[in-house]
Amino acid sequence: MAPLRPLRSRFMPLMLLLAARPASAAAPPSEAHRLGFAIDAYAKPLVARGDLSGQLLVARRGVILLERNYGYANWELRSPVTAETRFDIMSVTKPMTGTIAIQLLQEKVFALHDSIARWFPDFPKGDRITVEHLLRHRSGIPHELVPDSEATRPRTAADMVEIAKRRPLDFEPGSKSSYSSGGFSVLVRVLELVSGKNYEQLLTERIFTPLGMTHSSDHDSRRLLPGRASPVVPGPGGNQNAVYQDFSGIVGAGSVWSTARDLHLFVQGLVAGKLGKGPQLSYLNRGKIDFNGQGGGFRSFCDYDSATGLEVIFLGNLHTGAPDLLRSAIPRLAAGEAVPPVVLPAATPRAAGELARAVGTFQLENGTKLVLRVKHDTLWANDWVLLPEQGGAYFSPRDYGTVRLVENNGKVDRLDWEQRGEKYPAPRIGD
Repeated sequence: MAPLRPLRSRFMPLMLLLAARPASAAAPPSEAHRLGFAIDAYAKPLVARGDLSGQLLVARRGVILLERNYGYANWELRSPVTAETRFDIMSVTKPMTGTIAIQLLQEKVFALHDSIARWFPDFPKGDRITVEHLLRHRSGIPHELVPDSEATRPRTAADMVEIAKRRPLDFEPGSKSSYSSGGFSVLVRVLELVSGKNYEQLLTERIFTPLGMTHSSDHDSRRLLPGRASPVVPGPGGNQNAVYQDFSGIVGAGSVWSTARDLHLFVQGLVAGKLGKGPQLSYLNRGKIDFNGQGGGFRSFCDYDSATGLEVIFLGNLHTGAPDLLRSAIPRLAAGEAVPPVVLPAATPRAAGELARAVGTFQLENGTKLVLRVKHDTLWANDWVLLPEQGGAYFSPRDYGTVRLVENNGKVDRLDWEQRGEKYPAPRIGD
């Protein structure tokens, strides 16, 4: 199921003329103690429910204030998460790909206005798709080149270009913007061809080694990766394994594995300009960094605010709404605000007939289709489980959303999916 968050999609700005503030001296120990106590109190019900699994790192002006490890790297083996556990960072991979692209652009190896026909003469409408279109999500190349059901074997960037050639464009190149992991995979192959190096070499030489990111790599499923986390998702009876995927199918868009400590080095490297002025100006959007990734059971984000110097990083292998609650609460807690712990709903059984009334196809404003079906006496929206709660609503553990069924003449004709005070209506479009 596509996440609801794309309703507030973000697209990467290029070469924004904004200055970054360098890291400064350490915050007093009292702040680390106070903030750690406040975060632990806020997270307590989320931990007790078993909805947090991953690494949390909070820093102030480059100095780490606290780290927390929650849950299990492998839920079947009950292997706990440690600071060395490696997570797929999903779309937080894209700023790394973008950083390499900006560096090579500044080295004049290629240009923003170059069309991809230069490297792929037989790419449909390739003469109209430019490097800038790939970077700005304006190419028309579909977001998903390979459906989850087929994303089970290792692929290279060259493989993904061949797959992209066979997929129709979503729109005329340059006519609009639409978030595209597929476009970034094509971009990776361009970077490989203009540099003469593969993507892993580019990452290692241009980002990982200069910043000391010793626990980061681009990996497929064949190669052994020490400390690799296994993803899980909420199910009707508790957590269950996520559907298996090999993330090399989104190479350059969601294929990098890393740790919170390494991503801290990446964020601070961008802030200090260690990766070049171009990436620094491009990714500090109005003095802030806001990287976000999710999919396949993994959840990641990196936030930095130059005004306060606050940095919050989370990497997880259990896709629930708990990390996003932390994401919104920690800046408030760091500012000294009292934020009460969240009260989570208790499950309330529903009769089979009541569940059946919700069956149908609904569509959000952003185009996401929600197919509601009953499986084993449980309601599902695509592959997201919906648990009944009091008052006739349903609780979505994946995003901590509340789903209300809106009826007309005895038939559900709309869903209202509510997230953190926002309501996203989804009218019925089919049975």
